[in-house]
Amino acid sequence: MKGSAGRVIRRIAAAAGIAVMMASMAGCGGSGANVNAQELADALKTGIAYKDDLSPIDLDTAAMFYSFGDTDITEAVFYESSGATAEEIAVIKCGSEADAGKAEDVLRNRVSEQIESYKDYVPAELEKLNAAVVYRKGSCAVLSVSDEPDKAREIITSHMK
Repeated sequence: MKGSAGRVIRRIAAAAGIAVMMASMAGCGGSGANVNAQELADALKTGIAYKDDLSPIDLDTAAMFYSFGDTDITEAVFYESSGATAEEIAVIKCGSEADAGKAEDVLRNRVSEQIESYKDYVPAELEKLNAAVVYRKGSCAVLSVSDEPDKAREIITSHMK
């Protein structure tokens, strides 16, 4: 009977392990892993009225403005203003949730730096910087600086289900 009980316990433990693994994999759909960075960035760009023209910049150029350090970035899309406004979009997919946390910190730091830059340069931009949307879900982090933070949040959450 001891051998039979041991086999049952091992089978239950194996089944529990498989159930945990399947549950964690099912969460990937809502983890930010399936977000199309380009589609989300474009939805923000076209779904919100901007005062400035936003132009795409590549990751190497963005690295001059953001301090990513050793963050594992697998895909990123950035739109920057001409500098006349603080408007910008950043959608960053990372190799892990931990890296997305680093990216989120970088985005928050970017907003803080922009607040410092614009407070004397173009103080009117402070309102949108103070309302900037920084959102992270799973392995994806997003920044939207615009006059429509509620709409930005709605677009972001609809793409990151």
